[in-house]
Amino acid sequence: MDDGVGNKLRAARTRRKLSLQEAEEATKIRARYLQALEDEDWDQLPGDTYARAFIRTYASLLGLDGERLAEEQRRRRGASRPGERLPRVDPQPRRVLPSWLITAFVVALVVAAFVAIGLLGGGNGGGSGGAHHPPAPHVGQAVRVR
Repeated sequence: MDDGVGNKLRAARTRRKLSLQEAEEATKIRARYLQALEDEDWDQLPGDTYARAFIRTYASLLGLDGERLAEEQRRRRGASRPGERLPRVDPQPRRVLPSWLITAFVVALVVAAFVAIGLLGGGNGGGSGGAHHPPAPHVGQAVRVR
């Protein structure tokens, strides 16, 4: 790791005679993350995307090419760029069921609902051939006289 990203960052920092705490104040990156960058201890960082962002910021402070160092870290780690490993997506989504089947199902539900309403609420069971008679009054109910 003599020519690694971390050693380049550490060498530049020591040339500038900066402590990790001074670098932390200047970059707003925690000193433990800066130390992890210099040690190339990538598991101590919140993720490869953050690591590359930290490298860019830290390198900029140290007068180094942050983009080049971030790309070098990405290649060494074998990490993808955003969007590189996304699955292929078909331009037209596949339907689970044909639309005619869905339509037929909805129509059947509506018909079943009307039949249920007709059986439960419409029939009086009197067998009068469809003639409608008012219900008999209940005990104590006022009856209208004609």
